Amino acid sequence: MSFSSNIKDELIKIENMPDCCIHAMAYGMLLFGRSFNSGAISLMTDNGNIAQKYMSVTEKASGILPFCSVSDAGKYSLEIPSKEDRMKVLSEFSMSGNERTLRIDRGNLLNDTVYDGENLSCCDGAFLRGAFLSCGTASDPNKSYHIEFVVPFKTLSMDLLKMLTDYGLKAKHMVRRYVNVIYIKDSESIEDLLTIMGAYNSAMEIMNIKIYKDVRNLTNRRNNFENANFSKTVDAAYDQLSAIMYLEEKGVIPTLEPDLKEIAELRIDNPEASLREIGELCSIKMSRSAVNYRLKRLVSISNSIKNSEESDASEAKDDE
Repeated sequence: MSFSSNIKDELIKIENMPDCCIHAMAYGMLLFGRSFNSGAISLMTDNGNIAQKYMSVTEKASGILPFCSVSDAGKYSLEIPSKEDRMKVLSEFSMSGNERTLRIDRGNLLNDTVYDGENLSCCDGAFLRGAFLSCGTASDPNKSYHIEFVVPFKTLSMDLLKMLTDYGLKAKHMVRRYVNVIYIKDSESIEDLLTIMGAYNSAMEIMNIKIYKDVRNLTNRRNNFENANFSKTVDAAYDQLSAIMYLEEKGVIPTLEPDLKEIAELRIDNPEASLREIGELCSIKMSRSAVNYRLKRLVSISNSIKNSEESDASEAKDDE
């Protein structure tokens, strides 16, 4: 199953809700369904559990049980055919059915209990839970952090946006194919929203994925750093060997100071050894920096001889 489906299944399985939260959840599912007015109250979904939850909370909140039909393609269509029944449902949520536009009426979120010092009631979470079940989706956090509510009405979408941002969530609005979308891409805000709605396992899954990604990225950075250092070490060793071989070819090594001669011979005999390892092999052990200093001197001597020969060759050519 998709991550979005996992969230919805977790929300559906929340039980033992107080009456105020059942009322708020029904309000969220109805308000963000396909239609919610005197002419039609309906929802379309391909999730049978969501269809069952829509019927259950609507009946508990209003006493009216929606009618459900299933198409050959497995789509669930829920509606309240009777206008009289629709008016009863609308009345339960203080609506006349003649509203020109749908708005979030916070009066339907009955419980104003404050949790953790924040202005967040249990009914707020239940309402958002219902809204997400009706029109929400979420991306796989292994690929991207994204959760959204697809809302057909601009005013209603802006009410939802304000509700989310009032909680400090980094929600934004956009229009996609003439439909309003309220979305969140910030991983911490998504975790907070899931927690508010009661999807604690899904919120924890995102946290675990973030930890895994952080560890993986740290490992990759460390490997890249080590590979870059290894490449530099190989390049440096190649330059040192080339210089020493050149000095050997010119018969210079036997004339060098004892410590330089020893380092040159050890580098030739141990081309893959690290500076620290070469220092350990010296007759009198040397530090890494001491070995590096002597190798640089050997490279410098080699370069000086090369430059001198090139200068002599250039002068000879000019004399001709």
